[in-house]
Amino acid sequence: MKGKFFSRFKDYNYILDKMLEEKRFSQDAKNLLLNMIYKIETSYKDYSMIKGVYKTKNEFIDEIINSVSENCNNILLIDPKREGVLLLQKEKAIAITDEKEKKIYAYPTEQAILYGIMEIKPKYFFIPQKYSYFQKGLQKALVEGSVLNSTEVIRNFNGWSWNVVEDANINHVSNMIYQSIRLLLDEDFLENWEEDKDATTDYIHELRKEIAQIYGETCSKNLYISLVRLIISTLSSSTKKRLEQEYITAQQTYEKMLNKNQYIYDISKEKEFIAGEIEKIDLILSDQNRLLHEFKKQNQQLPEEQKMADASDLFKILVRNKQKYTLRINELNDMVKPIAFNTLKKDLKEKIEILSILEQKEATRTYEILFLQEVLKCFSTILEKIKLKEELLEIIYKMRYFRMMRITQDEKAEDIHILNNYIRRILEFTVTKACREKAFNIFCKDVRMNFLIIERALDTTIANYEDVDISLRIRDDGLEVTVYDNEVIEKQELITCIISSKDLNVKQKKHIPMYVF
Repeated sequence: MKGKFFSRFKDYNYILDKMLEEKRFSQDAKNLLLNMIYKIETSYKDYSMIKGVYKTKNEFIDEIINSVSENCNNILLIDPKREGVLLLQKEKAIAITDEKEKKIYAYPTEQAILYGIMEIKPKYFFIPQKYSYFQKGLQKALVEGSVLNSTEVIRNFNGWSWNVVEDANINHVSNMIYQSIRLLLDEDFLENWEEDKDATTDYIHELRKEIAQIYGETCSKNLYISLVRLIISTLSSSTKKRLEQEYITAQQTYEKMLNKNQYIYDISKEKEFIAGEIEKIDLILSDQNRLLHEFKKQNQQLPEEQKMADASDLFKILVRNKQKYTLRINELNDMVKPIAFNTLKKDLKEKIEILSILEQKEATRTYEILFLQEVLKCFSTILEKIKLKEELLEIIYKMRYFRMMRITQDEKAEDIHILNNYIRRILEFTVTKACREKAFNIFCKDVRMNFLIIERALDTTIANYEDVDISLRIRDDGLEVTVYDNEVIEKQELITCIISSKDLNVKQKKHIPMYVF
């Protein structure tokens, strides 16, 4: 209801002032909040165009205001020159939050304030226990990715330009995972996952299912494996050491499953053993004298600090053990059902393939590139199916955003040779198709040269392709391409080639819109 209430107003200064009357914020913190809203209002148009965001500016600002209203009672600004800054430096963060006390500690900047507001907002990203070997790593990445996604509006946009500068506070792995899922599916999928409190939906399964529906089963499987391998590559040495035993256990179980008869026999033997243990527990629980005898026997064997107070403690322990045994019996019964057997076998095979990276010991950067390759392969599978102009332009915008994503502190996706080759092939196909569908103007009769001309305009930070004009001039050493952003020269480049005016589809030195209106 609050979101709807706020959306009726355009004067966010008034809304914030009324809300902040009830908050223990300093005047400096209030001013920074107001400045932050102003910056978002200024930058949001370019931000939403470049990222392909469907959420409106008012919806986005309402979300921020609601987060402050519901989750934050105080914003404490940390002076970079004073002792309190050690708290932020230790965490290598521009803001940290205390959800219990509803406090934000932040540097005195609009970006830090926004980071804190989006960080303190509850985020669930439930992942079932069966994915325990990467559960915490992926949850952490999605939470960080969500915050980075929401703060990009003032981190990389200033109302005049899209400025993809390096930021030491960015976790590149978290950002690329979140953005890749967002580009492949949409923000609704991630937001539903983030906000789902019920913890009943298996969103890993849903993610794989949706990717399979759009891009195919092969892409879905390969993307999943590369995603989890990337997550595991970022884990601590101690966690990887623990996973090595899980890797061995998975291999041993899979080997047993290859001999189905032996596998079923082993399960039968385990069930037989558990049934015996349950029978023993039932005998003790049903006879008070047996319970007292067992209590004395076990207590004599326990160290002093671990001794049970009375027989009721043992009774509770035995009931819990019986429940665990019963659950295990049910699991074993399921494991020999044909469908469950085949599913478990398939899951184990994937798990072994994923955990094999523990033997490879490659740097995280290797798995970043492999993951992004799979993302690009997904896009490649749908190119032939795309027919509508809007869909073609959507892919072109997505590739423009993708190529600017940071892989490491010093590298963007387009700086990685193998990734840039994928990006350019996707762009060449979609641009050529967009020209045929009359979404883009045709500048040269030669298809390859026409792409090279338009590519110069795509490789800019101009937010809206409708603002792009291209002018061509033939020189002795090739073709000079000048790209304009609303009559202002954005860039000028030379394509070294042999070309004549007969090869061109437009007049030289004339401003021609790239986009067909």
